[in-house]
Amino acid sequence: MSSTSKLEKLGAESIVGNFEWKDVLIPEYAGKGTVKRWYQTRTLTQYVLMAGVGLYAFYEAESPKVRAAGLGLVFPGAGLVGVFTLPSMIAFVISSTMIPLALFAWFGAGGVLFPILLWAGTSGLAALLARDTLLDIAGPLWVATCLGGIAYVTYRTQSANSQARIKRSRRNEYLIESVQQSQAAGEVAEPGSRELDLKTLRFLQWFIELGLTAKDDFSYHDIIDQFQTSAIRYQLYETVSDLGVYQFIYAPNFHGYVSQAMRNVIEKSLTERVVGFWKWESLWGKFNAHNWDPIVKDDIMVSGYVLQAVGIYQSNTGDDRYTRAGSLEFQVTKTQRYKYDFRKIADAVYRNFKECSYCLFSCEPNWIYTMCNLVGISGMVLAERLLGVNYASDIKKNFELGLEKEFTNPDGTILTIRSELTGFTIPGLAGALADGVNAILCAAYLPHIAHRNWAFAKRETLRWKEDGTIEMLNLVGADKIDPGNYKAGIGAIRAIFAAAAAEFGDNAIRDEMLRQLDEDYHPVFETASGALKNTGLSTLEQGTALRARLSGFQDWVQMITQGPPENVKQGPILAEAPFPDVLVAKAYSRDGYGLDLVLYPGKDAGFFQLGFERLQPGKAYELAGKSVIASKGGKAVFEVRVEGRTALSLTPQLVN
Repeated sequence: MSSTSKLEKLGAESIVGNFEWKDVLIPEYAGKGTVKRWYQTRTLTQYVLMAGVGLYAFYEAESPKVRAAGLGLVFPGAGLVGVFTLPSMIAFVISSTMIPLALFAWFGAGGVLFPILLWAGTSGLAALLARDTLLDIAGPLWVATCLGGIAYVTYRTQSANSQARIKRSRRNEYLIESVQQSQAAGEVAEPGSRELDLKTLRFLQWFIELGLTAKDDFSYHDIIDQFQTSAIRYQLYETVSDLGVYQFIYAPNFHGYVSQAMRNVIEKSLTERVVGFWKWESLWGKFNAHNWDPIVKDDIMVSGYVLQAVGIYQSNTGDDRYTRAGSLEFQVTKTQRYKYDFRKIADAVYRNFKECSYCLFSCEPNWIYTMCNLVGISGMVLAERLLGVNYASDIKKNFELGLEKEFTNPDGTILTIRSELTGFTIPGLAGALADGVNAILCAAYLPHIAHRNWAFAKRETLRWKEDGTIEMLNLVGADKIDPGNYKAGIGAIRAIFAAAAAEFGDNAIRDEMLRQLDEDYHPVFETASGALKNTGLSTLEQGTALRARLSGFQDWVQMITQGPPENVKQGPILAEAPFPDVLVAKAYSRDGYGLDLVLYPGKDAGFFQLGFERLQPGKAYELAGKSVIASKGGKAVFEVRVEGRTALSLTPQLVN
């Protein structure tokens, strides 16, 4: 059916996602959260009280040391200016340069200890350096400076909110029509109808190689820091998502090395090198020196991601090994190990969602990232479907309200971050990049918000030029770096927009974004093994690009919310194939009895052994003109020749 015909037949409800068209409109209550305001008010009250005590000491105390220390409570280093000697002013200059570093450590690694130490340290140093007389005018100067700063921030915030409300009205004028057109153009592919081409298989091959490396082999990863977006854990979690998409769409009846790669990645994500960072964040962010459990409280950047990864694996394969008690052991240090399983992690994530006043809960200590919470809620959707719990359904209303009121601007743009401790956000971290990512991450749980985000992201960021290429507009902040390796450039955001376009059925955008990525920004090269990779692109965004190459309209949503159909779950599986000698472009059971295969040689053409399981014991099966009787355990091995594109059908033989 054409998109025009679909538009003519549209009713009041969305074609996909089970929401009404009006739900994509940005509500008036967006950004009007009461929780954030309570914390912001508390923070300002605490500051006023602290500054008031400090000023009282500065004006009323007799001791110069107490006066200097008191002034230091008004602003970090203020007391050093009050002392006004050469050593104190040098110390003030040095401490002032350390303020952004301390704030970055707080933001980047949850280190609330660092700004506290800096502020307290400058106040104490001022007392140490104080002489008999102080610069009295320093008091009113610092009061005026701080009040002016607060007034300026308040003005800018109110002005930004006013502009955002105007932008909301403009967006609401086109959102419904844009979403309707996008959905009418999208086509949900028939299950089992697709196969991978050899070029895409070569991109996939690189991630299978990554997944099959030893537990202590990180040669395929960007190793920079373990606190922010380049952390190894995100590269591992992305690998599971991408391999999962491949398996779900093209080869749900192929387990073999792809399932092994997924298990390896999940288990590597539990090792000390990957989760050991939580020891440090617990120390300097939670002041916790004894219990470094990464699951029990906060840290959704581990618990939520592992939940989703395990859920994808179990949903695709039916393998419930990670539901066994203690099957997931997080090694934070050599002696600090914490045993969990799929259900126990789901319980912890659910408890955190219920207990946090924002509903969304922290990643880094005291910092709530929306993206991590959206990943975690997809994990909850999987857990609900696979474990029979109602966790995702139970918190849905509170989660949606929390996201809309506390973590969304009045114009509908979802914020990247908010401080749980203070209630304040960090403006300008990312724009279009966050819009593209959030559109994908919301799709399985809050589809109306997902389609809303994609509608304004593509309208306001992408412009088709007369020569048939796309120009990206209005990029800010992190939009201009690769979040997986922090290298400057606008290539990585094209991978993100390609992946979003694929999920929402905008294939022309996907194809052009991938073309620009592969030809203009990160040219493709062939590795020694024959795999394909983009030059200079991080492992994280290499995975995002792979997802764009693999997926189509609603594929991610289908994988998270529904999983493989019954015919796939009942049908034979290709359990063994040599890697990289045999690459699997398709493995799908249409009827639950036979199996359609499309194979390519990974190196040279030749004869290779293929092992099959989940066959009917004692029944004869035919493949490539050969017949084998399945064992009592439902297994059989065939030797077949793979040369070029090799299409095969495993079929049970009829009894005469």
